[in-house]
Amino acid sequence: MAVKKRRPIMYTVLITDDEPAILKALSDRIPWQQFGVDTLLTAADGLEALDVMKDKRVDLLITDIRMPHMDGIELLHKVREKYPATHCILLTAYSEFEYARTAMQLGVENYLLKPFQKEEMEATIEKALENIYTSRENSKHLFRNNILLRWAAGTISSEELGERSGLLDINIYLPEYMSACIRKKQKGSLSAYCSACVEELSGDYEVHQFWDDKGRYVFIIGGDGLETDRIAKTFSRLAKKLGMENLIALSLGSAVSDADTLSQSYKEACNLLETADLSVAGMQIFDQSRHSIRPDSLFIDKLNGLFHQPSEELRNEGYQRIGKELLPFFEKEETNPALFILSQSLQRLFLQEFPNRPEIRQQLYSRMHLFSIASLEDFLNSVVELLEYSYLLFNYYFDQLSPVIRQAIGYIHKHYADGISIKDLCVKTRMNQAYLGFLFKKETGMFFNNYLTQYRICCAIQLLKNSDMKINDIAGNVGFSSASYFVTSFKKQTGISPVKYRVLKQNLSNMEEVPEGDQDDEQTVR
Repeated sequence: MAVKKRRPIMYTVLITDDEPAILKALSDRIPWQQFGVDTLLTAADGLEALDVMKDKRVDLLITDIRMPHMDGIELLHKVREKYPATHCILLTAYSEFEYARTAMQLGVENYLLKPFQKEEMEATIEKALENIYTSRENSKHLFRNNILLRWAAGTISSEELGERSGLLDINIYLPEYMSACIRKKQKGSLSAYCSACVEELSGDYEVHQFWDDKGRYVFIIGGDGLETDRIAKTFSRLAKKLGMENLIALSLGSAVSDADTLSQSYKEACNLLETADLSVAGMQIFDQSRHSIRPDSLFIDKLNGLFHQPSEELRNEGYQRIGKELLPFFEKEETNPALFILSQSLQRLFLQEFPNRPEIRQQLYSRMHLFSIASLEDFLNSVVELLEYSYLLFNYYFDQLSPVIRQAIGYIHKHYADGISIKDLCVKTRMNQAYLGFLFKKETGMFFNNYLTQYRICCAIQLLKNSDMKINDIAGNVGFSSASYFVTSFKKQTGISPVKYRVLKQNLSNMEEVPEGDQDDEQTVR
């Protein structure tokens, strides 16, 4: 028979039979080398076969059933117990159902009756070796995936990484590395897109890819002088070409200078992706080199002040003051990063003012052209346009609320510092509690208690920035029953504790360093 070509992997085969004629026929008549078999071993019974397997790794075992000392069925049981990766073919002159059933339970490749045809044996061997090849590739893939994940996460030692990288042909001595993470926004296959990205990027960089334990598809990109903008545009262009814009969100960590610090880039990419609003249509790219979390928080503060002024007052000033107040937060030659920060900031402002309304975010995103800003003047014009549009959107959607829910929101904003509950609203509105809760969730997108907690956190943020009140006092002032519950809720909403938030605001000149000892538990509350 014609033997299929396969990759140059060498196999070891062990033939076990108590009939010398069978051993000789199988050894001489099968074109083993054409199958990639470089080591052919023989044994006369099960005990002898096990002795051979102690010293040699056997990929394929071909064994008779009825043999002295240890028959083939008992041998298969032992092999399954000690050498589970070994594949098996069973030979017998007895067409008994019990043998066939046992063979199937033991996972043999095939059950051949003597006398067998040469073509039948070759086809069975061919199929068995193909299965072995597939198993090896799958195991190698899992092993490689595990090493890449541990490298990215920073949980592998330098010594082990050096050893494993050599086995897996991974170059860990390049000048720079960075991570990119992809998260699916809806169902669909990423294989064609990811393969296209690897193929194109591999022309200039070394690229490795794997799935992490959170379901993110991760790229590790290495090279000399990584061009982040070019890499981002490659991902974006291929997404459009393959019709993947609405399927994925992509984040890019910053470039790091050696393999040991890759985890920094990976964590940045993961953190950026966690903030992605997956309800927004179109491809989203979050690039660590284009923004950072701390300047973003300052920018939110500035926009908060502008956002809460009456739109008529801002129009009367012609927005002249906006550019002056926002300009210090950006470098003149980098307006694209600034607009990216603006888009994220406005999203968060809407979440604070009117939570969980994806239709607002969708319309806002449709007016943002993150990669088309050519000058600082264009950027400032975009700020004005987005702020004006944000007012229109907010007022429009607030007007769509039913009178009773507008009344409920007004009640929360007025009495949030008191120990209010949905029962108080039911008394005020004379409505059934279950129905009011249903209506509130339907129209605002949030449960009553979640909205109340989020609004209290927004008020607490203002006190943290604009007062010297102790954390305990702020907690009580905005309606939390205990400081510990306040700290937990604050961190859940913002990602940091109230203490760290205040430190970041009070140390603008040294944002990168937070004093040691500030922990996120009740003991740090002061």
